[in-house]
Amino acid sequence: MCFSNLVGPLEEIGFYGHPMAFLAPSSYGQPHALMINFQSYMDKMTIVVSADEGTVPNPHQLCDDIVESLRLIKHAVVTKGLA
Repeated sequence: MCFSNLVGPLEEIGFYGHPMAFLAPSSYGQPHALMINFQSYMDKMTIVVSADEGTVPNPHQLCDDIVESLRLIKHAVVTKGLA
């Protein structure tokens, strides 16, 4: 398991003069049944799930559950006046 607290770019970035519209974090060839990547870019969060469906039978539901959990966390933070 690996975590990083490095914030993604807050402003639009480019690659060889072309603006980046979307960043999709991923890794290839890792011997893990589940990888979850979070990438922030221009005040948006992208979640990428790579899953072995034999281990995680419904990865789409897992994504939906992660999104709902993040909504609940955000709501709790705002409700308590912490943001």
